[in-house]
Amino acid sequence: MVVIVHNRQFHAMTSTANINQPNSGSAQATPSNNLYGDDVSIDSNFDPEIPTISSGNANNNLGISATLETEQYDAATIRAEFKTYQSVLPHPDKLLQEQHSFQLLRSKIEQSNIELPRFLKYKFEGGIKPHHALCCLLLSEYVLEGEKATAIGRRKICYPLLVRIFSFGYLHRQLNNPAEFIRDQFNRVAHAIPTDVVKPSVLRKKIKDRGLPVPNYFLDPEDDKQFPPHIALLVILQDGEKESGKLNNILYHLAFSLFAFIALLLRIVLEVIGGAGAIWGGAEVFKLRVAENAELWRWISIAVGILCFLRFVTLNAPQKEDEGDILGPAGPWSLRLPVRLRAVCDHPFHYFVRALPPSSPRKKKD
Repeated sequence: MVVIVHNRQFHAMTSTANINQPNSGSAQATPSNNLYGDDVSIDSNFDPEIPTISSGNANNNLGISATLETEQYDAATIRAEFKTYQSVLPHPDKLLQEQHSFQLLRSKIEQSNIELPRFLKYKFEGGIKPHHALCCLLLSEYVLEGEKATAIGRRKICYPLLVRIFSFGYLHRQLNNPAEFIRDQFNRVAHAIPTDVVKPSVLRKKIKDRGLPVPNYFLDPEDDKQFPPHIALLVILQDGEKESGKLNNILYHLAFSLFAFIALLLRIVLEVIGGAGAIWGGAEVFKLRVAENAELWRWISIAVGILCFLRFVTLNAPQKEDEGDILGPAGPWSLRLPVRLRAVCDHPFHYFVRALPPSSPRKKKD
């Protein structure tokens, strides 16, 4: 009690001194408030160091701690677990398009009397968050130099080179397999992924603090571009079991490439040649073009055609900002056939090329 009274007297004396000496007191009080009174704005920017696979603090020889070894749930366990419920899951095309909810997949597996995978269990059931399991799986591939992505890349060396040459290095081969796209997004940020288990918000912050784009499957669930991490995980697992093999089939690519090429030519005819032809024909309909001024109207039509072509390029040329938007992990190329055909008609050029250069494991180091 004596201490309390003493403290009150001390504060009263201090306050009186500040009132009697406003200039000197306020000058001394302001720094004190900035250092100790404004906790929110200072501490909210504090970012404790968390080991990543590029920081040298992680054990790259045995994988990384993000494989959840402490929970006895590593990449091999996830793949082995997948085979127990693989037959119950929808076909990859349906799974990608409908993006079944966490609860719906739980119910579907439970109805088949099959043990739930840990990433579909709740915490009190000993569950693991889907984005942790996804990091575990993708980081294991990253540490192993992305053997599957490398194997696919070796089979497709000529086409990417031709794309680079004809586009003067601006465009790159498109990724038409959703699993490839998921891996590509992850490889861009893998060196920034914490090797410890962290909350999704911390994961997003670590990626953003490196100035890197957050993959769709790590976005906030309220974000319209968010791709459910449990669906991304199942896509990778199904691709590992060759369930989405048709997306890499040569005949499949030839058929859709031909369709996309025809759709692209038709858009050029309608949006470019059609614009120039409309001026030429319209001038004749309204009797503005006669034999004496035909040459003038020809040049006017050509000028309009050039403007239409510039508009066509502006609207259809791939941009880096397209990534994660019209070309997200469940982009147009992964939908069921009728929807996929319509999507290719909407973006025929994007079926062939993209503006963002490809990423590969170990490409970026700090």
